[in-house]
Amino acid sequence: MTEPEIRNHIDTLQRWLAGAWRRLGDPSLTAFDKRELRNQMKQADAALRRCLALSVELNSAQGASGKADVRAFARPDMRFLA
Repeated sequence: MTEPEIRNHIDTLQRWLAGAWRRLGDPSLTAFDKRELRNQMKQADAALRRCLALSVELNSAQGASGKADVRAFARPDMRFLA
């Protein structure tokens, strides 16, 4: 999965969960519907956590390789005090 796809999944899951929380407060839902909605919310939350972990892993992998290239040509961060 590429980073834009992961971001898209994260945004979609966050929007769905926000809508599900609003829907959960609807008094017209039966107890069965609420239970089913909570089960779906748990599954969506697990998927969101996996996507977030994958995003962090992808960013750290890209950042580590990018920092090595940039750091090689940067000025050192040191000063000599007398």
